[in-house]
Amino acid sequence: MHSAEINVEEVRGALERLTSNASRELFVKQPHWGDAILCGGLLAAAGALKTNAPVEAAHRWFDPKLEAGPRTGGWFWFWTAEAAPALSFYIRTKRPEYLEYARKVIETLETTAVRTPDGAIVPHPPALEVWVDVSYFTAPKMATYGDVVGDRSKIEWAADQILLHAKYLTDPASGLLWHVAYVEKNAHSPCLWARGNSWFSMACAMVLAILDQQDRGPGFRGPDPAESLRTKLDAIESAVVRQLNAVIKLQDESGLWHTVIDRPDSYLEASSAAGFASALGWAIFFRYRGLDLARARTAYVRAINAICSKINANGEFTCVSRQTPPGDFDFYNSIEVGTAPYATGICLGALSNALLRSRDPARKDETNRVWLTKPKQS
Repeated sequence: MHSAEINVEEVRGALERLTSNASRELFVKQPHWGDAILCGGLLAAAGALKTNAPVEAAHRWFDPKLEAGPRTGGWFWFWTAEAAPALSFYIRTKRPEYLEYARKVIETLETTAVRTPDGAIVPHPPALEVWVDVSYFTAPKMATYGDVVGDRSKIEWAADQILLHAKYLTDPASGLLWHVAYVEKNAHSPCLWARGNSWFSMACAMVLAILDQQDRGPGFRGPDPAESLRTKLDAIESAVVRQLNAVIKLQDESGLWHTVIDRPDSYLEASSAAGFASALGWAIFFRYRGLDLARARTAYVRAINAICSKINANGEFTCVSRQTPPGDFDFYNSIEVGTAPYATGICLGALSNALLRSRDPARKDETNRVWLTKPKQS
């Protein structure tokens, strides 16, 4: 059984172990696209733990890349992921070279990335495939960039990506999302993958947090798109609420979810729990309309407790499914379990936000560019 409340000291201890190990892990393994997510998690942990050591580690990892510039001709997952720490560093330091790094990534997404006829970015051209992960790797970066430079068209573009991914990938029966849609075949991969669903729910929460700001002022360029943005915000909120209500019902008593989320005969997996914890934290705070709030709070506490329990004495976040391309059920259930930098980064973010909110529920989190203002009234 799980406590109805989060044990703040347990969260702090788990986050300290995880942060200490992650600061070393970033430099002692083969490069991975998840390193950028891990770097962002270290920046979040620095704010939550009130220590500069994780920031120093993140700088040591990212600054050599800053000097070289983004490799936008390389593998999609690497260069798109690196826009997030670049933006976080810019928000912290106001150094223009970080913003320029992010600008080059955003410009590539806007101008040269391959898309479906209606505009959804595809990661592995020439195949016209829409991957659920891509919603996370594109939309929050574009929305954050638009927020930073005062360009609402970028924020609206981010909303469009979320809605296009929902269009192609949502299972109409459950509200959950498939892993990949094969556009030219009008088909999709056969399983509802847990971590993929958590990528989408986190992407929605990040974009909603930016779209939901009220005090924009005259600094934003372009025509006032308030009505258009509000319509898209409502559609995103509706999609993620339906998804999260379904996710909550599928949570295991352990606080984790099965790697094929609707198949209890698949193994339990931790990175999806960290992702859902992040999204549920935002959804509860902002009181998303239609969210089953009581069950969401219970699921959130269980998920936070569960991911804390998967951080071992060495500070490793365990029980994580390794890199997972689409396949059939047996394939998903055969993926090796261990540790992975993307999972560590997501977990750092989830625990950091839990710790920050436990101290000050009205605090704004600059690292993730999530403005925690007054919650909407239910």
